[in-house]
Amino acid sequence: MLLALLFATALQQSPAAIPAACGRARATPPAVDGAQLMRDVRVLAADSMEGREVGRAGGEKARRYIAGRIRGLGLDTLGTVAKPFDAGPRGDTVVKGANLVALVRGTVDTASYLVVSAHYDHVGVRRGEVYNGADDNASGVAALLAIAAHLERQRPRHSVLLVWFDGEESGLAGSGAFLRHPVVPREAMAVNVNLDMVGRNEQGRLFAVGPLKRPALAPYVRTAACRTPVTLMLGHDKGWSPGEDWTNDSDHGAFDQLGIPFIYLGEEDHADYHRPTDDAERLQPAFFTGAVQAAIALVEALDADLAPVLRTR
Repeated sequence: MLLALLFATALQQSPAAIPAACGRARATPPAVDGAQLMRDVRVLAADSMEGREVGRAGGEKARRYIAGRIRGLGLDTLGTVAKPFDAGPRGDTVVKGANLVALVRGTVDTASYLVVSAHYDHVGVRRGEVYNGADDNASGVAALLAIAAHLERQRPRHSVLLVWFDGEESGLAGSGAFLRHPVVPREAMAVNVNLDMVGRNEQGRLFAVGPLKRPALAPYVRTAACRTPVTLMLGHDKGWSPGEDWTNDSDHGAFDQLGIPFIYLGEEDHADYHRPTDDAERLQPAFFTGAVQAAIALVEALDADLAPVLRTR
């Protein structure tokens, strides 16, 4: 424990690569259909989606596409895939959003849930320009669809809730609504794995945020590190300087505020972040596929033994 605390303290100052648990021997990465990842991103980041803003026609169009993909994978949608919520005011009207929720029921423990999430909304059209949000966060949406397909093929021991959040760009509106009106008891949610911006990084680095606050999460990330070609990093966690702490930068923040452990997977901002140039052509398919492999490996590591996570609650 002392070593873990010293390691966490050192990381307050600078990012560090996760030391892989496998030493020099790297395990076989999970199978991922990279072509399907890019097909999903190209659809969601097309100009016709009008930037997928919550409460707009483009957001509804993206929701229909994702819902169709969910149904095509044969996932359990708990009656209805879309869970509507009020995302807040826009002028004299109340913006209506909807989260998309699916379940893969566990083969051993159906009462404990991993919640794996990504937001599908973006910022819409500004000054006549479409902000397509290919990396932010069509990449996370496509990644979550790939994770869902994997879990349907290789059923997990614990139940997994897959949630595509709406309204993240509007103050985490969708994740807040999901946790205020949960489809399963909040106390049954063991951990949240959230994906937001996983499609490109020149250094091949993907950050895992959360283990510095809860060191018990670090071994899971180390296990995942030896099943992916990307470099998993610790950093941007509790204790970092303002603007560098990503704890509340995406939907995992809503879970953290309720004391639910989280691991956020994402990369550092790039020149196209929140710009109309965040297009599908700027993603890096090899990195993107590796990031999804890391996410699947992380979910599988958590699913193999949730006891250390549950002790952090």
